[in-house]
Amino acid sequence: MNSNSSIFRQLVAAKKEGAFARESIILGLAWMVSIVFHPLLMPTYLNAIVFKYCTDILPLTREAKVQMLLFVFVSTYLIPAIATGLLWATGAISSLSLEKRSERLIPLMVTGVIYAGVSYIFLDYLSMARLLGLFMGTIALTVILTAFITHFWKISSHMVGVGGLVGFLFSVVLETHNLSLEYPLIGSIGVAGAVASSRLYLKAHSIKQIIAGFLLGIVLSWSAVYFFV
Repeated sequence: MNSNSSIFRQLVAAKKEGAFARESIILGLAWMVSIVFHPLLMPTYLNAIVFKYCTDILPLTREAKVQMLLFVFVSTYLIPAIATGLLWATGAISSLSLEKRSERLIPLMVTGVIYAGVSYIFLDYLSMARLLGLFMGTIALTVILTAFITHFWKISSHMVGVGGLVGFLFSVVLETHNLSLEYPLIGSIGVAGAVASSRLYLKAHSIKQIIAGFLLGIVLSWSAVYFFV
Protein backbone atom coordinates (compact mmCIF):
# COMPACT_ATOMS: atom_id res chain seq x y z
CA MET A 1 0.00 0.00 0.00
CA ASN A 2 2.81 2.39 0.92
CA SER A 3 4.53 1.49 -2.32
CA ASN A 4 1.43 2.31 -4.33
CA SER A 5 1.03 5.65 -2.52
CA SER A 6 4.67 6.53 -3.28
CA ILE A 7 4.22 5.77 -6.96
CA PHE A 8 1.05 7.86 -7.05
CA ARG A 9 2.86 10.85 -5.48
CA GLN A 10 5.71 10.50 -7.98
CA LEU A 11 3.24 10.48 -10.87
CA VAL A 12 1.50 13.61 -9.54
CA ALA A 13 4.86 15.35 -9.06
CA ALA A 14 5.97 14.37 -12.54
CA LYS A 15 2.72 15.69 -13.97
CA LYS A 16 3.19 19.00 -12.15
CA GLU A 17 6.79 19.27 -13.34
CA GLY A 18 5.67 18.53 -16.89
CA ALA A 19 2.96 21.18 -16.67
CA PHE A 20 5.50 23.67 -15.30
CA ALA A 21 7.89 22.87 -18.15
CA ARG A 22 5.16 23.36 -20.75
CA GLU A 23 4.11 26.59 -19.08
CA SER A 24 7.71 27.86 -19.18
CA ILE A 25 8.08 26.96 -22.86
CA ILE A 26 4.83 28.67 -23.82
CA LEU A 27 5.73 31.73 -21.75
CA GLY A 28 9.13 31.92 -23.42
CA LEU A 29 7.56 31.62 -26.88
CA ALA A 30 5.07 34.36 -26.04
CA TRP A 31 7.90 36.69 -24.98
CA MET A 32 9.89 35.79 -28.11
CA VAL A 33 6.95 36.60 -30.39
CA SER A 34 6.43 39.92 -28.58
CA ILE A 35 10.11 40.82 -29.04
CA VAL A 36 10.56 39.65 -32.65
CA PHE A 37 7.39 41.44 -33.74
CA HIS A 38 7.83 44.52 -31.58
CA PRO A 39 5.97 47.58 -32.94
CA LEU A 40 9.26 49.41 -33.56
CA LEU A 41 10.30 46.67 -36.00
CA MET A 42 7.16 46.89 -38.16
CA PRO A 43 8.49 49.69 -40.43
CA THR A 44 11.62 47.63 -41.13
CA TYR A 45 9.58 44.52 -41.96
CA LEU A 46 7.20 46.51 -44.15
CA ASN A 47 9.98 48.19 -46.10
CA ALA A 48 11.82 44.89 -46.55
CA ILE A 49 8.67 43.32 -48.01
CA VAL A 50 8.04 46.28 -50.32
CA PHE A 51 11.66 46.28 -51.53
CA LYS A 52 11.48 42.58 -52.36
CA TYR A 53 8.01 42.26 -53.86
CA CYS A 54 7.22 45.71 -55.29
CA THR A 55 10.06 46.26 -57.74
CA ASP A 56 7.66 47.84 -60.25
CA ILE A 57 6.67 50.51 -57.74
CA LEU A 58 10.20 51.08 -56.40
CA PRO A 59 12.72 50.42 -59.20
CA LEU A 60 15.80 50.81 -57.01
CA THR A 61 19.18 49.12 -57.17
CA ARG A 62 20.02 46.44 -54.62
CA GLU A 63 22.59 48.72 -52.99
CA ALA A 64 20.05 51.54 -52.67
CA LYS A 65 17.52 49.17 -51.09
CA VAL A 66 20.07 47.91 -48.56
CA GLN A 67 21.09 51.46 -47.63
CA MET A 68 17.48 52.60 -47.28
CA LEU A 69 16.53 49.53 -45.24
CA LEU A 70 19.49 50.15 -42.93
CA PHE A 71 18.42 53.78 -42.59
CA VAL A 72 14.86 52.71 -41.73
CA PHE A 73 16.10 50.17 -39.16
CA VAL A 74 18.39 52.68 -37.43
CA SER A 75 15.93 55.57 -37.46
CA THR A 76 12.74 53.68 -36.61
CA TYR A 77 14.09 51.00 -34.26
CA LEU A 78 17.51 51.76 -32.83
CA ILE A 79 17.03 55.48 -32.15
CA PRO A 80 13.58 55.11 -30.48
CA ALA A 81 14.90 52.09 -28.54
CA ILE A 82 17.92 54.08 -27.34
CA ALA A 83 15.67 57.02 -26.44
CA THR A 84 13.46 54.69 -24.38
CA GLY A 85 16.57 53.26 -22.72
CA LEU A 86 17.71 56.76 -21.77
CA LEU A 87 14.29 57.51 -20.29
CA TRP A 88 14.60 54.35 -18.21
CA ALA A 89 18.18 55.15 -17.16
CA THR A 90 17.17 58.62 -15.99
CA GLY A 91 14.19 57.26 -14.05
CA ALA A 92 11.54 58.84 -16.28
CA ILE A 93 10.04 55.39 -16.80
CA SER A 94 10.24 52.38 -14.50
CA SER A 95 10.35 49.60 -17.09
CA LEU A 96 11.65 49.15 -20.63
CA SER A 97 8.53 47.14 -21.45
CA LEU A 98 6.37 50.19 -20.61
CA GLU A 99 3.89 48.13 -18.64
CA LYS A 100 2.40 51.20 -16.94
CA ARG A 101 -0.03 53.09 -19.16
CA SER A 102 1.04 56.42 -17.68
CA GLU A 103 4.64 55.85 -18.79
CA ARG A 104 3.84 55.16 -22.44
CA LEU A 105 2.96 58.69 -23.50
CA ILE A 106 6.46 60.20 -23.71
CA PRO A 107 8.15 57.24 -25.50
CA LEU A 108 5.28 57.03 -27.99
CA MET A 109 5.36 60.76 -28.71
CA VAL A 110 9.14 60.68 -29.18
CA THR A 111 8.75 57.74 -31.57
CA GLY A 112 5.99 59.53 -33.47
CA VAL A 113 8.16 62.61 -33.96
CA ILE A 114 11.07 60.48 -35.20
CA TYR A 115 8.80 58.64 -37.65
CA ALA A 116 7.41 61.95 -38.90
CA GLY A 117 10.97 63.10 -39.56
CA VAL A 118 11.75 59.93 -41.54
CA SER A 119 8.56 60.44 -43.56
CA TYR A 120 9.60 64.01 -44.34
CA ILE A 121 13.01 62.84 -45.55
CA PHE A 122 11.44 60.25 -47.86
CA LEU A 123 8.82 62.64 -49.25
CA ASP A 124 11.02 65.71 -49.65
CA TYR A 125 14.40 64.30 -50.66
CA LEU A 126 13.78 60.88 -52.23
CA SER A 127 11.42 61.14 -55.17
CA MET A 128 11.64 57.38 -55.79
CA ALA A 129 10.55 56.63 -52.25
CA ARG A 130 7.30 58.59 -51.98
CA LEU A 131 5.34 55.41 -51.26
CA LEU A 132 7.65 54.71 -48.34
CA GLY A 133 7.16 58.30 -47.21
CA LEU A 134 3.42 57.70 -47.22
CA PHE A 135 3.91 54.53 -45.18
CA MET A 136 6.11 56.29 -42.64
CA GLY A 137 3.81 59.30 -42.41
CA THR A 138 0.86 57.04 -41.73
CA ILE A 139 2.84 55.09 -39.14
CA ALA A 140 3.82 58.36 -37.46
CA LEU A 141 0.16 59.41 -37.31
CA THR A 142 -0.76 55.97 -35.96
CA VAL A 143 1.87 56.20 -33.21
CA ILE A 144 0.70 59.68 -32.18
CA LEU A 145 -2.94 58.52 -32.09
CA THR A 146 -1.87 55.50 -30.06
CA ALA A 147 -0.14 57.83 -27.60
CA PHE A 148 -3.30 59.92 -27.31
CA ILE A 149 -5.51 56.87 -26.75
CA THR A 150 -3.02 55.41 -24.28
CA HIS A 151 -3.40 58.53 -22.15
CA PHE A 152 -6.94 57.33 -21.43
CA TRP A 153 -6.87 53.59 -22.19
CA LYS A 154 -4.16 50.96 -22.60
CA ILE A 155 -4.60 50.03 -26.26
CA SER A 156 -2.24 47.32 -27.59
CA SER A 157 0.61 49.00 -29.48
CA HIS A 158 1.81 45.56 -30.62
CA MET A 159 -1.50 44.99 -32.38
CA VAL A 160 -1.53 48.53 -33.77
CA GLY A 161 1.83 47.78 -35.38
CA VAL A 162 0.96 44.39 -36.84
CA GLY A 163 -2.47 45.68 -37.86
CA GLY A 164 -0.74 48.43 -39.81
CA LEU A 165 1.44 45.84 -41.55
CA VAL A 166 -1.59 43.75 -42.54
CA GLY A 167 -3.53 46.84 -43.63
CA PHE A 168 -0.73 48.18 -45.82
CA LEU A 169 -0.14 44.86 -47.57
CA PHE A 170 -3.84 44.20 -48.08
CA SER A 171 -4.51 47.67 -49.48
CA VAL A 172 -1.48 47.59 -51.80
CA VAL A 173 -2.67 44.24 -53.19
CA LEU A 174 -6.14 45.70 -53.81
CA GLU A 175 -4.89 48.93 -55.38
CA THR A 176 -2.01 47.59 -57.49
CA HIS A 177 -3.17 43.98 -58.05
CA ASN A 178 0.33 42.87 -57.11
CA LEU A 179 -0.33 39.20 -56.40
CA SER A 180 3.30 38.63 -55.44
CA LEU A 181 2.35 40.14 -52.07
CA GLU A 182 -0.16 37.35 -51.50
CA TYR A 183 2.17 35.19 -49.42
CA PRO A 184 3.56 38.07 -47.32
CA LEU A 185 -0.05 39.11 -46.67
CA ILE A 186 -1.02 35.62 -45.52
CA GLY A 187 2.12 35.49 -43.39
CA SER A 188 1.33 38.86 -41.80
CA ILE A 189 -2.16 37.65 -40.87
CA GLY A 190 -0.58 34.60 -39.22
CA VAL A 191 1.82 36.89 -37.36
CA ALA A 192 -1.12 38.99 -36.19
CA GLY A 193 -2.71 35.89 -34.69
CA ALA A 194 0.52 34.90 -32.99
CA VAL A 195 1.08 38.37 -31.56
CA ALA A 196 -2.51 38.61 -30.30
CA SER A 197 -2.21 35.20 -28.63
CA SER A 198 1.12 36.10 -27.02
CA ARG A 199 -0.13 39.41 -25.62
CA LEU A 200 -3.21 37.71 -24.20
CA TYR A 201 -1.16 34.86 -22.74
CA LEU A 202 1.22 37.34 -21.09
CA LYS A 203 -1.82 39.17 -19.71
CA ALA A 204 -0.43 42.39 -21.19
CA HIS A 205 -3.82 43.37 -22.63
CA SER A 206 -7.47 42.45 -22.64
CA ILE A 207 -9.22 41.10 -25.73
CA LYS A 208 -10.86 44.51 -26.29
CA GLN A 209 -7.47 46.25 -26.25
CA ILE A 210 -6.10 43.67 -28.69
CA ILE A 211 -8.99 44.08 -31.13
CA ALA A 212 -8.99 47.88 -30.87
CA GLY A 213 -5.26 48.06 -31.61
CA PHE A 214 -5.55 45.75 -34.61
CA LEU A 215 -8.48 47.69 -36.08
CA LEU A 216 -6.74 51.04 -35.57
CA GLY A 217 -3.67 49.83 -37.45
CA ILE A 218 -5.67 48.33 -40.31
CA VAL A 219 -8.05 51.25 -40.80
CA LEU A 220 -5.37 53.95 -40.87
CA SER A 221 -2.99 52.06 -43.16
CA TRP A 222 -5.72 50.96 -45.56
CA SER A 223 -7.13 54.49 -45.72
CA ALA A 224 -3.72 55.98 -46.51
CA VAL A 225 -3.15 53.68 -49.48
CA TYR A 226 -6.77 53.94 -50.69
CA PHE A 227 -6.85 57.74 -50.73
CA PHE A 228 -3.26 58.61 -51.67
CA VAL A 229 -1.89 55.84 -53.91
